[in-house]
Amino acid sequence: MNLYKTLKIATVSLGVFYLGLLAAQATTPECAECAVCEKPSNVWYKVSTFEPEDGNIVKLDMTRGKSFTDHEFIYIVVKDLDNGELVYIVFPNGGEWVADTPKDEFLDAMEEEFKNLEDYLRSKESQEIKKKQ
Repeated sequence: MNLYKTLKIATVSLGVFYLGLLAAQATTPECAECAVCEKPSNVWYKVSTFEPEDGNIVKLDMTRGKSFTDHEFIYIVVKDLDNGELVYIVFPNGGEWVADTPKDEFLDAMEEEFKNLEDYLRSKESQEIKKKQ
């Protein structure tokens, strides 16, 4: 009986804790305050590959920017939060690539079994197949 009493106390305690978490989430300030204080909510961090700043971490403001393409590359222009400079992010546009799918031995064996079954059924043509008892 002590085990059940302990489980009941633990369940009630966790329930109260969960209700506390819900109350804490309900009373947190809304994101509208972020717009008031102008803190961006979408910041990307990137290690710089630019020669003078090679290896430094750059904070990119992804809330605003521009994107365009020249049929070879896709450009995304955003602002660096530390110094306000524009940063160009470049991706290749298109191009062919092939993703190799790994072989699944089980599926290959199943396909072979179905092929053998189909061959067997074709060889019997219209003869009825009965289960042996």
